[in-house]
Amino acid sequence: MDLMTMDHNHEEESDSTTKTCPMIMVFHGGHCERILWRGWVAYTVTEFVLSAIALFVLAFLYELLKFLRENLLRREARKEAERMAMELRQKSNENNSETHLAEHSEKTYWQRIFASAHIIQSLLNLVQIIVSYLLMLIFMNFNYWLCLAVVLGLGLGYFCFGWVKKDPQEGDCCP
Repeated sequence: MDLMTMDHNHEEESDSTTKTCPMIMVFHGGHCERILWRGWVAYTVTEFVLSAIALFVLAFLYELLKFLRENLLRREARKEAERMAMELRQKSNENNSETHLAEHSEKTYWQRIFASAHIIQSLLNLVQIIVSYLLMLIFMNFNYWLCLAVVLGLGLGYFCFGWVKKDPQEGDCCP
């Protein structure tokens, strides 16, 4: 068995005319590639180029998704701050005689968990995680053209969306 072209096909195929693409376990070029699942196989150069373009777009959209999630989070935080400020102003107008901080109504844990903004953020986070793992699995095909499509899509996406961060201390990884 050649370890460089392991097929990982555990089914016995009696039909020798079936065209398959080997799973090469080192960085390689070429256009015959099985991408993510059995149904997505690029046999021709045209299919491979279209697949690389699709992966480029997917990586670009991944960066867009990260940008949109961050903007939604900032917008929701701004709305919450404005709501609390309005409550404080209303309470202080009611208590003209004293100038102490008024108590504001705090949302309960369950109200925050089931708020529409939190549900949307959670679903978008789930989509972001799924797409990131799919991009990682595509990179693990070790085809350098597919790797380049993913890296260039992520790079262009960051170029268009990632630089907008207001706080330079914010990162994608660690606090």
